[in-house]
Amino acid sequence: MERKVPKVGLALSGGATLGIAHVGVLKAFADHHIPIDYISGTSTGSLVAACFAFGMPLSQMIEITEGLDWKKISKFGYSRLGINTNKPMSVFITDLLGDVKIEDANIPLAIVATDIESFEMVVLREGSLHEAIRASTCIPGFFAPVELNGRMLVDGVLSENLPLTPLDEMGAVIKIGVNLSSNPVKVRPQNILEVISNSYTVLSRHRDVNLNSRADVIIEPDLNKFDSRKFKDADQILEEGYNAALKAIPVIKEIISSHHKKKGWLAELLSFFTSK
Repeated sequence: MERKVPKVGLALSGGATLGIAHVGVLKAFADHHIPIDYISGTSTGSLVAACFAFGMPLSQMIEITEGLDWKKISKFGYSRLGINTNKPMSVFITDLLGDVKIEDANIPLAIVATDIESFEMVVLREGSLHEAIRASTCIPGFFAPVELNGRMLVDGVLSENLPLTPLDEMGAVIKIGVNLSSNPVKVRPQNILEVISNSYTVLSRHRDVNLNSRADVIIEPDLNKFDSRKFKDADQILEEGYNAALKAIPVIKEIISSHHKKKGWLAELLSFFTSK
């Protein structure tokens, strides 16, 4: 029997290596029985969203985050369009989840990328999973763009860092967002990757000003003491994500309950009039 409570959608933002916090949020949701009917991800959020949507155990997700490094997802591959390539990301994803399609996920999944030619947001809900994640995590300038379906795609952060729009399109009634860019660490850039990273921070801060009006709940882990460019402190970042989610869970449960009661009241009223 289909669950009668309203459909819940979860949006996971970009955040480079801080994406480990998303796993902590998912663990808190699992521990406290928060349902997820739809999930969307941008950039690093797309990787975590995909692993969850395809049913990867949280224990395995935690183990993977603790062993990540840049060598597993990128390599030098200079072209006119980027100094590196993230083709190893495809191998990494395929090793984890297989050569699967987005539409085969256990939970409906949407991945956000950006068309660098038309400047449009591209929401990927079908087709090759590993290619979609490659596109969504493709840092422009640092990585060469990903050619997919006739488009030249780069990081989804440029168009929608916290991917709430796909949740609307999929039919989510309750929308929860996990924003990892709310209070970034301030670092004087020392190389091209750090210049690009700081540029992303400026962009996302200007674009994310209306988040509270677009989502029912926004979870923002306190990550300002962690460097989003380095794979370290995985346990602490995960814990920050878990603790931030714990604080939000009472509110989420209340929202779900209130929607359920409202639906029940409307159903009773409709039944009363139709029975006359």
